[in-house]
Amino acid sequence: MRKTIEIVTKKFITDVILAAIISVILNVIVLAIFRPIAQAPQTFSPFWYSPVIEFTFLGVLAAGFVYVAIQRLFSHNFKKIFIWVAVIALILSFIPDIMLPYSTDYDNQGATAFIVIILILMHTLTAGIVLWMFNKKSSFKIN
Repeated sequence: MRKTIEIVTKKFITDVILAAIISVILNVIVLAIFRPIAQAPQTFSPFWYSPVIEFTFLGVLAAGFVYVAIQRLFSHNFKKIFIWVAVIALILSFIPDIMLPYSTDYDNQGATAFIVIILILMHTLTAGIVLWMFNKKSSFKIN
């Protein structure tokens, strides 16, 4: 039994890292395509590559921890609960993006509606990959 748990846990960790890598790659591609079109100022930090890579990777890792926590708390229906939590987190993640055009912070000045849509697209891509990798691709049961 212990060996099975270790194998499943290793597979889950591998899939969390794989989801993070796929999300980072897709977000970098979206940024590379739309950054020149959006004409964001050079000082606009949400369109720099390093924050996009860091926050995407950390967000997916956090989602993995939340997945395990929900699974341990609600073992019989954890996938459905995780989907709800992920959707709510996704919607809440739009708030800072939507507020960017009103920011007075030097690093965030220059946000337009188009830039906000691009950021929302990147959040949605990442959430979609997480939901697919955690709920459809795998049938993890970590005890």
